[in-house]
Amino acid sequence: MNSIMKRKIGIVNTSLFALAMIALLCLIFGGLRNKPLTEPGASTNTIIKNTSLTSGNVDLSKFVIDVSAWQRPSDIDYNTLSQNIIGAIVRVQAGKVAKADSASTSSGEDTAYKQHIQEFQARNIPVAVYAYVNGDSVDEMKQQAKDFYARSNPYHPTYYWLDVEEDHMSDLNAGIDAYRNELESLGVKNIGIYAQDWFITANNIDVSKFSAVWMAAYGPNDSGNLDAYPNTSIPYDLHQFTSHGWRSGYSGYLDLNIIKTQKEYNKLFLNKG
Repeated sequence: MNSIMKRKIGIVNTSLFALAMIALLCLIFGGLRNKPLTEPGASTNTIIKNTSLTSGNVDLSKFVIDVSAWQRPSDIDYNTLSQNIIGAIVRVQAGKVAKADSASTSSGEDTAYKQHIQEFQARNIPVAVYAYVNGDSVDEMKQQAKDFYARSNPYHPTYYWLDVEEDHMSDLNAGIDAYRNELESLGVKNIGIYAQDWFITANNIDVSKFSAVWMAAYGPNDSGNLDAYPNTSIPYDLHQFTSHGWRSGYSGYLDLNIIKTQKEYNKLFLNKG
């Protein structure tokens, strides 16, 4: 084979190699360009479980969060968030509402509670539930309790909490008793009340009939830090200390709650009370 022919063959081979490499690079970068990005909260086959909560020695500095549909599932990286908390209390219903919004239906059902509960439970996070209580009568209180139970029971929550912040009745104690009694008649054993000391005192609410008390008390600036404790003589099990907390896995504000002892944690989240 003469030298001119060899050079021509070499040029052809070089050109073919270059074209093949260009085609390969187009396939690689084209695939990367078209590959969908995983958004926080997006459906994924990978679930990372929290394996630190069954040891009997939980890191109580990681706190408990309470969430509702106002914390949208699409904004949450459940895998990451679940590694940075020790429990979740999920709102199931908003009580009686004037109209539906993005966080609750016209019947008061929280629009995200099912997904919140399922996502946390899938990652070994113990889940309790709460309902905003605002019935105008004993009968309405009973109905809200029935709805709370029907929505929550399939998920076997560790605790049922009554969020009491408004007085819609002349005898609020009677309404709260009716709500709690209705839950008890349905078989619920772990029932707690959430409120602030001033509200409990002003309305003469008898908290002794509940098996746990969840007390809200923020610092003067609600800074997101634990800089105040409830000024109360009422024994409490859980302290909500801020509505401006932060945990990796969610970029917005979170309600953070502290449990002081492993015994209290066992009672509220491991059903060992």
